Amino acid sequence: MWRSAFPIVLVSLFLQLYQVTALKGDSQCGHLVCVNATVHHDIVTYQMTARLERMGWLALGFGHRMAGSDMVVMWRNEDDSLTISQRHGYDHTEPVVVEEPLRTAFLPMLQPTVWNSNLNPANTLSFSIPLDKSQWVFKPKKNGTFESLIWAYGMTRPASLDPHTTIYGHYAAGMLLLNLEKELPGTPPDDSPSNATSSPDTQSVTESQDRLPYAAHELIIFGHGFLLSIGMLVLLPAGALVARWTRTYTEKWFRLHKLLNFMIALPVILVGWILGPFAVFNAQAIHFKDSHQIYGVFMLVIYLLQLSLGRYIHARRGLANRSMHAPSNILHVCLGFVVIGAGFFQVRSGMNEWEEHTGRSGVLHWCHILWKVWIIVLPALYLLGLSLLKRQFYQESHGLNPSSTPKHYVALSPDEGHRSVLFSADTDLDPLPDYGYPNHSTNGLTREVETSVPLLRRN
Repeated sequence: MWRSAFPIVLVSLFLQLYQVTALKGDSQCGHLVCVNATVHHDIVTYQMTARLERMGWLALGFGHRMAGSDMVVMWRNEDDSLTISQRHGYDHTEPVVVEEPLRTAFLPMLQPTVWNSNLNPANTLSFSIPLDKSQWVFKPKKNGTFESLIWAYGMTRPASLDPHTTIYGHYAAGMLLLNLEKELPGTPPDDSPSNATSSPDTQSVTESQDRLPYAAHELIIFGHGFLLSIGMLVLLPAGALVARWTRTYTEKWFRLHKLLNFMIALPVILVGWILGPFAVFNAQAIHFKDSHQIYGVFMLVIYLLQLSLGRYIHARRGLANRSMHAPSNILHVCLGFVVIGAGFFQVRSGMNEWEEHTGRSGVLHWCHILWKVWIIVLPALYLLGLSLLKRQFYQESHGLNPSSTPKHYVALSPDEGHRSVLFSADTDLDPLPDYGYPNHSTNGLTREVETSVPLLRRN
């Protein structure tokens, strides 16, 4: 009996020795950095990969933001060795090295293979660390528990392999959520944590990131882009078109022009612009690190200068002997072209940076289509409005009210500074005869005739 049962027991023990526990982990990919995590027993192995060719250092922190979070900073040295530096973040200063961390990170005995064939192995850094569930958060909408992580990417490699060496400011940073309780499909039958890595497709990883709720930092970036898109591509162009198309038809054109470009656009653009530096501050990144941020400051200055120039021109419009097309007026128009034109390209560069700073897929395709259509339609509408220049110059040279043309009535002389051509130069200035009326003033009568003259009907 015992002899017959012995082979069965032996086979059962053998199967238990080689039984492979299903691995768990998750992956997320952004425009700059991809992170893959694999849990094996009580050890989690993280793979960080820089997607750009140039890589200085990579860091992964455990928490919601840099301040107060422990992090692991890694870089590859000139001799191809790897350095692990465990640090603690404090606001906007360089993270401080922690001599005795609560969890000690270490290099895997064998560096795991890159989890996706589209990523560069030379830009992949891996470390293992004991599992800690203190930062895990349950997301009811996703029906899962996620670990909150922050990442940072620097382009300049530290000068030394010493973990205490100075690291330069990060080029970009962000946050991500990983579900480390998710079972990995198709895991290899290998009980070694160093080779236990998942291999999802980068596109599916990005799509899973898109399904996550928007973080506060992402909402700030969205508000920044939305408000400035409305201000730069809707309100300012609308104000320019109003000035071009309606000034020869109604006296109220300036009120609408001022309403759009100043009273509505100014608060919209200011709030949207302020959200930009606030988003950088919230991510604890470097200010003015790229052309988008630098040109943003330049555009705000030009826009404020444009508003100030418009106020200056309006304040001087009633002065005697002032030219209808003074240099300040021409400069005002030219600055308007600069602001709106630069706004188009600034919005486009912002759409391209959405993926970089959030790790989500790019801006919806219809937004790019709308941008391309509007950048063609808007100049066409303005150029068509130039056909009204002849009408505008005629009104200005004859002192006509914009609303009086092409109606059938015209004032003889609206004011003394712009006399109508219907008057004869010889007879217009001749004094009226004195008919002997008491308290009669020919000058007063002349002024009364010039200011209160009835309208004559054209034949």
